[in-house]
Amino acid sequence: VLASTGETVAVKIQRPGIEQLARMDLSTLKFVIWIITRFVDVNGIIDLMGVYHEFQRTIYEEIDYVREAANARRFKEMFKDDPMIYIPRVYDQYASRHLLVLEWIDGIKINDYAALNAAGINRLEVAKRTVCAYFYQFFEAGFFHADPHPGNIFVKKGSAGDRPIITFVDFGMVGSLTKHMKKFMKDVFLAYITRDARSLVHALSQLGFIDEGANLDSIERAISLMIERYHGMTLAEVSELDLLEMVQDVEYILYEQHIQIPAQFAFTGRAVSILAGISTGLAPEFNFIEVAVPYARKFLGLGLDVKGMEQTLRQLFNQLLEAGRALLKLPHSLEQIITKLESGQIEVKFTSNEQSGRRRLRRRRSGRDNGESSSV
Repeated sequence: VLASTGETVAVKIQRPGIEQLARMDLSTLKFVIWIITRFVDVNGIIDLMGVYHEFQRTIYEEIDYVREAANARRFKEMFKDDPMIYIPRVYDQYASRHLLVLEWIDGIKINDYAALNAAGINRLEVAKRTVCAYFYQFFEAGFFHADPHPGNIFVKKGSAGDRPIITFVDFGMVGSLTKHMKKFMKDVFLAYITRDARSLVHALSQLGFIDEGANLDSIERAISLMIERYHGMTLAEVSELDLLEMVQDVEYILYEQHIQIPAQFAFTGRAVSILAGISTGLAPEFNFIEVAVPYARKFLGLGLDVKGMEQTLRQLFNQLLEAGRALLKLPHSLEQIITKLESGQIEVKFTSNEQSGRRRLRRRRSGRDNGESSSV
């Protein structure tokens, strides 16, 4: 409790010697990665040293409480207009590298299902709002909470059971996305919703997930099969699938089709996988497509249902693709025409109908020149 105001606060104090311990752990991890890359064939599916450097950066940022305070302030600004997402206040006057004071949060841990039920909170709505909060972080803000485990997300009852308030805490581990990454992540998102494997492959390629020289047609076929198999399933339906078969599908994509995981997406993938686990526990009936389509509609300003959304987006992608192909061909076609014009190779030929029309036109002109009139 703050003596000056009587407010109840949460105080985060860094454990002594944590920086030295972090350096030791990082050295051990680096050695393990060296062993793996030297003796194990990972087939280039992930840049382990790149992941190590990302992890190193994140660890040192996480033990700097001044940086964490700045992250918390940024998240509070990001969600200031969303009444369903709450970020605790930081008491800046007490912040230092080793001490952080934040507003105390009363809430239910997001995986305390019994407490959520007892409070009359709609668990499906909690899952939807949490996932939508991440859509915003990934696709619009380009800044996301990279450690969304259940201890870092709390739920409070809002004005009604179907209007829960989601509170995020602990902003030491965060991730950032460039404009390029946001754009093509959005393209992956839209392409999956519309089952457009070709556009999905293109976006993955732009994000660095596909090796140069890979057989894009083969990758497109493999991804198309996976989309058709899993598209539109609820989390309960996915959990009932043969786990070994799902793993084999993923292994085929990664190992046989030269898909790689760029280091900069290591923490994005981690956040998504944790979020998927949380959503499965909260509401097995959770359907990603049903939640994603309204958000995709927001991207494009469309007022369509799920089926109409898929059809419209697919048409849009195809139209853009055809336009792109035409534009790519245009410079070459113009160059050919200019070359022929300069060399005098272009000839204008008339069909018999065109020739007779030209003769009629000449007669009319001749009649007018002689003072005659004619009508058509």
